[in-house]
Amino acid sequence: MQRVIRDGQFTVDKVDALSAKVALIQKHFPPTVASLYAIPRKGSGDVLEWWTELGGQPTPYAELNEDQQRRLLDLYQQRQDALGRLADELQNRNQPEGASLRTLIGPPELQDLYSLNGEPLVIRWGLRPPKPVPPPVVVPPVVPPSRNWWKIIAALLALLLLLLLLWAAYWFLCPQSHPVVPQPVAPAAVEPPITAPKPVAEPVVPEAVPEPAPEPVPEPVREPAPPPPPPKPAPAPTLDNYACRKQAPDAIPPQFVVVLDTSGSMNMNIKSVQADEEWFFGNQFNQYLDPLRAERIFTPPSRLSVATESLTSMIKGLDPKIDTRLITFNGCASQIDHGVFRAADRPRLINGIRGLGANDGTPLADSLAKAASTVDGRKNDAVIVMFVDGEDGCQKDVCAVSRKIAAQQPRLRVNVVNIGVGGPSRCIAENTGGRVYSSSDAAGLGKALKMASKEVSSSTKCN
Repeated sequence: MQRVIRDGQFTVDKVDALSAKVALIQKHFPPTVASLYAIPRKGSGDVLEWWTELGGQPTPYAELNEDQQRRLLDLYQQRQDALGRLADELQNRNQPEGASLRTLIGPPELQDLYSLNGEPLVIRWGLRPPKPVPPPVVVPPVVPPSRNWWKIIAALLALLLLLLLLWAAYWFLCPQSHPVVPQPVAPAAVEPPITAPKPVAEPVVPEAVPEPAPEPVPEPVREPAPPPPPPKPAPAPTLDNYACRKQAPDAIPPQFVVVLDTSGSMNMNIKSVQADEEWFFGNQFNQYLDPLRAERIFTPPSRLSVATESLTSMIKGLDPKIDTRLITFNGCASQIDHGVFRAADRPRLINGIRGLGANDGTPLADSLAKAASTVDGRKNDAVIVMFVDGEDGCQKDVCAVSRKIAAQQPRLRVNVVNIGVGGPSRCIAENTGGRVYSSSDAAGLGKALKMASKEVSSSTKCN
């Protein structure tokens, strides 16, 4: 644990109340969420100090570049969303803790926001400087109107009436003094001068000059055409030209779909193993019994962050003719189809991928069925790359789904990229003619993605 700052702006009388809220967050959330709020402590000389369990050098928000600021705000919003869901659940249970957590939800004060190795940290939360008291408004005394006001109004009306009578008498008794307004006279029309037309000279037609007769050109002597070369045997289909077979030179590119796992386990460290997943998700109290192990499991870089960068690199390297559809998880209830992105839309697709968060379960079978329903796979080739880190967590049979796809869509290939040591059933790739790639680090993951999408790019270069 390290101290971030010594804060002399506020007193220490609210340390106990703020510490109680931190304990409430730590009770219900892993360290990745609880570490968002710095821990207030009473320092020497009754000075308020802010501490954190995160490692690294605290960097103020204002000293980060634009990309680092955007990522920091995205992580802050993810932590806020998780906190809001907990507050809603506690309030639905009529527990007063929900209202207490609700006071922590809101946009950050950027001057109080720090970054420690890319993780957001908020200080002075729950505290606001006292608002200045506005000065009292001085109301001038109201002077009551005089009781003789009606006499003044009567005198003014009498004077106005007298002026009107004098003006009327002058108008009728002195008509010669009235101003005479002259009648407007229409100006005489001015006719334009008549000019004689200039004589037009007749064009001089030059005498025709006879063209010289062309000289006769001798016809070339035709040589006999050489015999045609013997036809070359067609190459056998391989992984690189899989999508090329049975296609004409002007065949349309294959349809391409990426299924990206956004389940809660994608928040774990890229080096975490299957035993870590079973330990953390097997019992919700394990994280409180061994907080150091829980912190190590969720220490950056996460599986999702590594997957995001590797997938971004793969999309940048795709042939411009290939359109990309993206599907992500939304728990066991549904999946999110983000639509089809053409080559010009790839910057928007990459920004959307980088802003994704991970939560809830792993609907592996349903996401495979949804991805297959968006492509043809019968008359045209199609490739699906599934980027996942575990088995189906929604009690569905992914092997049965892949067998049905292989029978109904024979030209659809599904490649599976496993991140970490876990992975889905190999039957997905075996039933559809695809392959399985595994990796537990960033470099290997990028290589696996490149190999998984290789036949997609190569199919657009068919001859």
